[in-house]
Amino acid sequence: MNRRSSLVIALALFSQILLAQSLTVTLEIAGIERSGPPRLLGGQMLFTYQFPDDRPSRIHTVAIAFAHDEFQTIHRFRRNDQGVYVLLVDLPGDITEARYRLIVDGIWTTDPHAPGEVRDRWGVRLSTTPIPSRDRSPLETPIVVADGIVEFTLTAPAGSRVALVGSFNGWDPFLTPMHEERPGHFVRRVRLPAGEHLYYFSVDGQRVPDPTNRDRRYHLAGATVSVVELR
Repeated sequence: MNRRSSLVIALALFSQILLAQSLTVTLEIAGIERSGPPRLLGGQMLFTYQFPDDRPSRIHTVAIAFAHDEFQTIHRFRRNDQGVYVLLVDLPGDITEARYRLIVDGIWTTDPHAPGEVRDRWGVRLSTTPIPSRDRSPLETPIVVADGIVEFTLTAPAGSRVALVGSFNGWDPFLTPMHEERPGHFVRRVRLPAGEHLYYFSVDGQRVPDPTNRDRRYHLAGATVSVVELR
């Protein structure tokens, strides 16, 4: 294999990893059923808003503006299928707290789910939220919880059909369903022999490599799969 071919394969693998991560984030956003406090998701901050009387026939608009750019940029939310308005936004890496205001149907207001609130020098109320370190790596999975027993976990929209598919179950997408221990948190423990095992998650029929496992391979006609090794 020449250097050019190796580079093409490396770029394709990187694109597959980004696509899998993007799919996981997209699935999670699509499944949000209630608005809540801002949180970090996929390296970006997720903001949500929900109208108490939201109806499909009524047009609503939700946006946000931040103090760090003097409220010059208006970021507009999008409504998911659950009626929740959502926004993923990149924030500067040098700030540890975001100060912001929502614009709801054209009216500037505070975020009812914000963890904090301050007043600026003119007495205007601003919502605040801490920004977790984006350099901090998420908890890596899977986890060996006992001799030969491996725990696989995945965050996905509540109510999804999630299964563990791998070399250890003949790549059968129905043989090893995962259990939803709490809304959106899927878990399955399996006993595996020593050695290397390849796997992915099936989420409503979509193939998703483990987003918290950095060890991945090309397999199954060019698809990206995750790897777990037991010694």
